[in-house]
Amino acid sequence: MSTQRVIDFRYAPPISWTNICYPDDPYKSLVSESGALLYGFDSLTFFSWRFKRVIEFSLLSADKPIHIAQQTESARVPVVVTTITYPTAVLQLRTFAHLDAAGRRTDIVLWEIQVNQEVDEILTGLHIDLTEQGVVFTGRSVAPARTIYAVPIEKFEPPEFWQAISTYHVEDESVPPPGDLVLVSAPQRLVHAHPTGFRYVGSLSTEPRIVKAGETMRGALIFPLNYQDSDGLDESWASRALNEARQFWLEYPLLRKTVQVPDPAVMDMVMALARNILQAREIKDGLPVFQVGPTCYRGLWVVDGHFFLEAAQYLGYEQDALRGIDALLQYVHPDGSIARMPFHTKESAIAIATLIRQTELSGREDRLRELWPVILNAVSYIEGLRAQADALPEDAPGHGLMPPAFGDGGVGGERGEYTTPLWTLFGLKAAAEAAERLGYAEDAARIRQDFETLLSNFRSHVKRHQKLLPDGVPYIPPVYDDSGMHHWIPGYPEAVQRQNELQPQSATWALCHAIWPGEVFAPDDPIVQNLLHLTDLIDDEEGIPANTGWLPYRAVWNYHASFAAHVWLYAGRPDKAVDYLYAFANHAAPTRVWREEQSLKSSHNGQMIGDMPHNWASAEFIRLVRHLLVFERSETLELLPGLPENWIFPGAIVELEGTPTRFGPISLKLEVGEERSFHLRIACNPAWPRRPSAFRLWLPLGSKAYQAGAALSQTNDGWFELPWVASITLEGMLAKGGA
Repeated sequence: MSTQRVIDFRYAPPISWTNICYPDDPYKSLVSESGALLYGFDSLTFFSWRFKRVIEFSLLSADKPIHIAQQTESARVPVVVTTITYPTAVLQLRTFAHLDAAGRRTDIVLWEIQVNQEVDEILTGLHIDLTEQGVVFTGRSVAPARTIYAVPIEKFEPPEFWQAISTYHVEDESVPPPGDLVLVSAPQRLVHAHPTGFRYVGSLSTEPRIVKAGETMRGALIFPLNYQDSDGLDESWASRALNEARQFWLEYPLLRKTVQVPDPAVMDMVMALARNILQAREIKDGLPVFQVGPTCYRGLWVVDGHFFLEAAQYLGYEQDALRGIDALLQYVHPDGSIARMPFHTKESAIAIATLIRQTELSGREDRLRELWPVILNAVSYIEGLRAQADALPEDAPGHGLMPPAFGDGGVGGERGEYTTPLWTLFGLKAAAEAAERLGYAEDAARIRQDFETLLSNFRSHVKRHQKLLPDGVPYIPPVYDDSGMHHWIPGYPEAVQRQNELQPQSATWALCHAIWPGEVFAPDDPIVQNLLHLTDLIDDEEGIPANTGWLPYRAVWNYHASFAAHVWLYAGRPDKAVDYLYAFANHAAPTRVWREEQSLKSSHNGQMIGDMPHNWASAEFIRLVRHLLVFERSETLELLPGLPENWIFPGAIVELEGTPTRFGPISLKLEVGEERSFHLRIACNPAWPRRPSAFRLWLPLGSKAYQAGAALSQTNDGWFELPWVASITLEGMLAKGGA
């Protein structure tokens, strides 16, 4: 395997949050990179995040940690194992969620201190810092306590000083609790301790104990989230809870359809990301809402949702994805728009594309017909926006294109920008083609005219406003009006600092989407080729394009890698798409979660933007793996267009079971034998109402393929034309090469 195609998390963010909750769980418990529990996310501003309750764990010691490592027990099981190494001992935290048959949700930390062999003995224990404003964390009294409560500070009565330290105290557990139950410690009782750094926070520790070389000290901390009864919560219960949580995840059908690739690290990513998506999801008003994450992006986002629902279909969650349409329809407005954020005017076009994509993947033409009035109303809304643009003064920058709008993905404020017309082109093209398939000739002609006119206006506008890179190659600037180059604030009155300055690649996300899956521009269109030229210039440092999003200075928008990879794949460079797949994975934390954007490692800046786990990133990785193997290009269906060279070895198996496409479900199973021999089985549904105009199999150039002993002909481009029949079995030899 190529050393460049190894997933080792080399660009992992320095700060990470990992979700431990259950599917559709309203309790989105997070574990930080140091093993702290994070509860109650709150955002003062988009650049000032905090949690209402933070619970940190450390060794009771004068020493600081010399190393912290974190991983999950497996890709499937979100039991987070944090190993904190000190000069004298190792503290291991095993953190997980538990849900019992009665609906009681609990977070649990099983902790263990292993003293080093070269140490004679140390006086130590587990130290806990608990941070929450206006709260004292205490037992029922000053006595060592097994149960700890959150007491409002105005109701807390501190003990008399000398009595507290000079009297033997025993906790009376028959005394009514002084506040809400926070945690149960077993078997050790907890005492008040100095907070780390003497901050004004709660601090507890196990009663210190002398532990000799090689000995182990362990216990359990149990955090009830939706109940107050501590009866039965002991170390034995915690151990059983761990086994039950493991069993739940080992048995849970994360992949409802078979997805198998021969690189175990990629397979682990797919499995973990399917889990991440379900952990972020919530049931709201009886509908599954695929949410980006558990903190600042906790909710439905229209553009993200387009790709979430597609990934859900690929994973086999067809009915959940179709119900996701109903969640989207909650944002239909009387003016015809479909929008969560009114200033985000492209959302209506995105919603059109989503409704069409979901119904085509499910073969639900009947549902598309039901939704057609909604789509037509959204088209009318877009036509209204276009009329507003036409009514602008002729010297206005947006005249004939679109009114000023919120760009997103790197361009803030309402201004003249290109992401809105690009996604509008995508949505109109999808609607025009859908109308043609449905036989709605009048609607098709109307929407096709809308699309063609906007495309012509867009090309003319770009020709007037495009700029040149230092090497003379044109690029489409992120904004075209006089709103300035500050990435967040239009009309910024001061000199724009470099870290806030728009770049040529800023907000190219929508251009990528318009190219594919929108197919607004052909692969050889100069707009496509110029974008790829720019992308190739900015992907050297960490293997994916840099400075494309909200952090325009020495940073990466991690899953923009997938947007760009799909353009490379569409344009005939699957090798670049595969390289991006692996580099994208290497920007995740070892627990297989991504931050939306982060600084380049060499910058030492520590910038960050967006949620974590960020599950649009999860959806994009899943989509990219699928599309390397099954790719829809207009009315052509392509198999294995991006089969990685490092996936071709004796014993390798690539399999997709019933993966949905606009031409119906496709199954394939490729088995590689000795000396690059192969056996390939393909199954489709010829009765599906929509048939591809071409059905192609891509193999390394020079490969030999035989069907029932008859040789198939390979084109100079590397593909074989296949018949559209229910099943095909091929055998042959794979030439050297691959994506």
